[in-house]
Amino acid sequence: MKKMNVYRIMSITMMVALMFSLTYCKKETETQTVTVTVHDTLKGKAISGLVTYPDYTGTAAQAKGAVINLYVGSSVSGSPVATTFADANGSYSLPYLLPGSYFLTAKYNTENTNYRYVNGVNFITDPGYAITMGSSNITQNIELVNQAAVGTLKIALDTITANQSYRKVSWEIHSKLDFAFPDHEGGAILPGGFNVFEVTEFVFNEADPSAIKIDGYVLLSSVNTFEPVRDALAGGCVRKTLCVDTLDEFTAVPETDTATFRSTSVEKYGDGYLAHGILKSFYKHPTGGIYPADTTLGFTGPFNAMIEKPVDMYFVYEGKTKWISGANYNWAFIFEGQFKFNPKADYYISSSHIGAGDVTVNLHVQMKGATNTEY
Repeated sequence: MKKMNVYRIMSITMMVALMFSLTYCKKETETQTVTVTVHDTLKGKAISGLVTYPDYTGTAAQAKGAVINLYVGSSVSGSPVATTFADANGSYSLPYLLPGSYFLTAKYNTENTNYRYVNGVNFITDPGYAITMGSSNITQNIELVNQAAVGTLKIALDTITANQSYRKVSWEIHSKLDFAFPDHEGGAILPGGFNVFEVTEFVFNEADPSAIKIDGYVLLSSVNTFEPVRDALAGGCVRKTLCVDTLDEFTAVPETDTATFRSTSVEKYGDGYLAHGILKSFYKHPTGGIYPADTTLGFTGPFNAMIEKPVDMYFVYEGKTKWISGANYNWAFIFEGQFKFNPKADYYISSSHIGAGDVTVNLHVQMKGATNTEY
């Protein structure tokens, strides 16, 4: 009996030990965390180089402030093990790296302030750079590229023969245009907008930029800088600065009252588009103003003619959103754009109210689809 009890006790002890051992191993497997060490401040080496992107002329430009991410392995996987920014010269460095396989990506936004109205235009690596790190420093320059269009949206303001394959949309009145420029040659910035702004021709092909067409206008007399006296048609200084002549205190002379933009070609640019176009405006009479006559602005450009200058507009398609009203709905298509021009250098405006810098024009454009129609 004693011998059997001993065997029984031993068997029970071994079973308990085995169960404890298995349970402990299972817990260890579930909670174990693996940490990959890629840095060594004593023995590690650096990956460094220059980050560039193609500017609107196709020339490689320094991508200052570009964000550079480094991953372990031969592709983007998990979280970056290191991140840095390109400096003011477009140069970057990822130091102290141990030997191993890495994957390098970068992204650059043209409006970033690391050193999108249009919140900048983004350029990326596609897909990136696979790097095998050894015991020496590595130089890897990064050339960012335009992002390929992935959508197939085709919409147009009309359904003329040339646009039969496009879905019809209409101009949405919530669209806005605003501007800002340096006031009085100083650091103060004068913001404003126009109450009358419309796009008259719009053909958008998301995958084929060469088919895109844009044409629009503003009425200069509808200027709004949030100061009624300054903006007044009769005697307002902003009206004079914009060269709007008047027949009387209520009526603007038509040829002096319109600024138009028309695209001549469009191409892919970063994650958006670049529209090359013509900005046409600033008709001036020899008297410098019809009512009352005003020759104080020092206009030195051509008289009795509109001035046409090339301008490049960057814009992005922000996607579509469904507007629901009771049992009805409409799809809204949203675009943001921006361009700049120099009123003094390009349009001979010498008013003391405008500094020597550029006027920045921002556009928020909405197109609306047909009611209860899917796009």
